[in-house]
Amino acid sequence: MPALGILIDIVLEDIKEDLKRKLGKEVPSISVKLVDYLPPHILAYVRANDYTIYVNSQQYMRARELGFEYDYLYVLLLHEILHILGIADEREVRRIDLELIEEKFGEESFAYRFALELLDPRDLYLKGSQRLGGKPNTFM
Repeated sequence: MPALGILIDIVLEDIKEDLKRKLGKEVPSISVKLVDYLPPHILAYVRANDYTIYVNSQQYMRARELGFEYDYLYVLLLHEILHILGIADEREVRRIDLELIEEKFGEESFAYRFALELLDPRDLYLKGSQRLGGKPNTFM
């Protein structure tokens, strides 16, 4: 297993390549800091006009101990990078997260299950209804 700094660099490079390929977006230079002052329900965040992603070190260590370090970092960093790129709407970011993660990791992966847990319940319902009928059941 690579050292933490090296793994973060690997994940950031993978995300940059994936976003360039899938969305045509260039990702600026970003730094990642592990912090220990966040409550357990806040996994990571970015500040406005800042290119630093702050990751909850306690939750990260739990994922690392379970062997899901790369997947965990990919989901969190992708989410925050989408915010840095200017997508402010949380639901939209989570939908894009899930779409990209499903394509990269597959539905049976930890990354996909983790992103699914973070998805808004309304979008989870729409995703499920789309599987049944081929298009989202929006009742509109």
